[in-house]
Amino acid sequence: MHHTPRRLVRLLAAAAAALAGLGLAVGAAAPAVAAPAVTGTTVSAPSAVTAGDSFTVTVTLTGATDVFGYEAVLAFDPAVVAYVDGSAVVPAGGYDAVATSSGTVDVVYTRLGTSPALSGTIAYTLTFTAKAAGSTAFTLRSLSLVDPASAVTPLSNAAVSPAVVVSPASVPGPPTGSGPSTGSSPGSGSGSGAATSSSASTSDDDLASTGSDVAPYLIAGAVLVVLGAAVVLIAVRRRRAGEAR
Repeated sequence: MHHTPRRLVRLLAAAAAALAGLGLAVGAAAPAVAAPAVTGTTVSAPSAVTAGDSFTVTVTLTGATDVFGYEAVLAFDPAVVAYVDGSAVVPAGGYDAVATSSGTVDVVYTRLGTSPALSGTIAYTLTFTAKAAGSTAFTLRSLSLVDPASAVTPLSNAAVSPAVVVSPASVPGPPTGSGPSTGSSPGSGSGSGAATSSSASTSDDDLASTGSDVAPYLIAGAVLVVLGAAVVLIAVRRRRAGEAR
């Protein structure tokens, strides 16, 4: 998969060198070109993200000299993160081509026409999306530099980013304070008015029941009182009649 971009960068560099050569006098000797080089490479990424988030990975080449183009292969765990197509941002004044495979992004870059070679710090960025909980590091697996004469110099100074830890997406809980109050809904039976009415109704029924049950006893008692009074009156009359005789 990586051979095609390498051939592409050679062709681009060769075409750019040819365009630059048009400005030279015919038969003039071309000046010597120093081999491109870098003193260091780094890969930086956030230490923690959440599943579903997008984040940026930056590949930086430091101490660069005479770099007219490069090919860089970045590797990662495809089960944890995914490259966002079309997100590569490279130095201005050049052309880039990006090839992706499962777990790798291959970036090819070259200057155009008579643009000068790059020196100092060279950086490009890629955007990724966190797919699932887990962790992955981003490894600059290979790096090749191209000089203005289209010569390719492979380098062995790979770089690895710190591990990026992907946390699972949080699950939203039920909304709070949005439902009706339990004591205010009609017919809920939780209000004090309903309970009072129910209690009052029950008390009235109990009193009515008690009154109807006691009434026979009250009548019987009244009859006994009347009978007792009659007996007493009869006895008093008989005594008075005896005394009169």
